[in-house]
Amino acid sequence: MIQSAFNFAQDEFAGLGKRPVVFDIIAPDRVTSLLPENLKMVLHVNPSSMQFTYTRVIDRQQTIGGFVEAHWGDSPAEVALSLATGGFVRLFTGLSNITGPTPSNSSIQPTSMQATSTGGTRRDTIAYDKFLDLLALFKNNGAIFDTYGQIALQGQILMMFDGGKWWGWFTTFSVEETADQPYQFAITANFVIDRESHSLRTVNVPLVPLARTGTSGG
Repeated sequence: MIQSAFNFAQDEFAGLGKRPVVFDIIAPDRVTSLLPENLKMVLHVNPSSMQFTYTRVIDRQQTIGGFVEAHWGDSPAEVALSLATGGFVRLFTGLSNITGPTPSNSSIQPTSMQATSTGGTRRDTIAYDKFLDLLALFKNNGAIFDTYGQIALQGQILMMFDGGKWWGWFTTFSVEETADQPYQFAITANFVIDRESHSLRTVNVPLVPLARTGTSGG
């Protein structure tokens, strides 16, 4: 069976040398997860790059007496993700770039205009399923919808990697399919950060009292 590179969100702590990028959906209270305890979204392949941008908001104006500079704090931080879906690999057939008809194909009339299925396609791969999960995460962007398609709750997306946690929302999501890489998609996404936290892995060194030395006079 062809498996994903990562199995669980806790792979980082299983001693396997893996550190997956994990996404969660957080409730409006900005604390509670809206997903079950053991259900988090783990990327099929880690990003090739994660570029964090922190910008100071500074306003400079030239006056007769010189420059007047005002500092307004920080603008929202952003992270730019560059990643790939991984290869569309099917069991027994290997890499596949066959698209095939979509489920809506059966609704095309007359039936003579319907596409003909050629068997297994790239949609029957784990990499494609993971891509659809990531696309759905972007489209929902932390929102929970009611039965009428209206937003009932607006939460946040939580991204976790290597002890870091970043709460925010996706702003852009771009998918590129090229002829020189027919068996995978290239994805770029921007994520605006509302807040972040980092865990430090340090070792507490016990304090050893210094030994007193001296000489006694006679």
